[in-house]
Amino acid sequence: MLDRTVRVFISSTFRDFGEERDLLMKRVFPELRRRARDRFVQVIGVDLRWGVTEEDSQQGETLPICLREIERSRPYFIGLLGERYGWTPSAGQYPELLLAQQPWLAAHAGGTSVTELEVLHGVLNNPEMAGRAFFYFRDAAWSDAKGPEFRSEGAEDQAKLARLKNGIRASVFPVVEYATPEAVADRITDDLWTLIDQQYP
Repeated sequence: MLDRTVRVFISSTFRDFGEERDLLMKRVFPELRRRARDRFVQVIGVDLRWGVTEEDSQQGETLPICLREIERSRPYFIGLLGERYGWTPSAGQYPELLLAQQPWLAAHAGGTSVTELEVLHGVLNNPEMAGRAFFYFRDAAWSDAKGPEFRSEGAEDQAKLARLKNGIRASVFPVVEYATPEAVADRITDDLWTLIDQQYP
């Protein structure tokens, strides 16, 4: 029997995307579930704010959990980027088993944020994601108005974030620029429903 479940992985830095993630879980996905109910389609938003415990982090399980959930959610992926590059695990926080399973990670150990690794693993390293992955870049003015906790800590992280955004813009994956969390919630609803409608007419 055809699996009629749509799992959408939500990728972003955590601290500065609480508003967007709350709107996704409280408004966007309930609306998509309502629309999809008559088609017997289950729509699930995968938000790891509640999926990674402090114990997981201490045991080096954050990255394995993120990559595993991305694989379970293929081919649906939402990437939200603002002005923060995000947490970068040290080389020692890459479990040996994970490096054996995902050899491409070795080149990134200690220098790449979890958010960028999610983007690479979920989308940019996988051309088959074309048409099913979307990126949404928030207006820097919104982050500036919120304060320094909504911006990357230093020049190195800012440069890495700029490189990541440029790489995404140069890819085949669509990028939407948005001004407010409310605006992007409406756009994501439309984008995801278009995909669901195509797959389950």
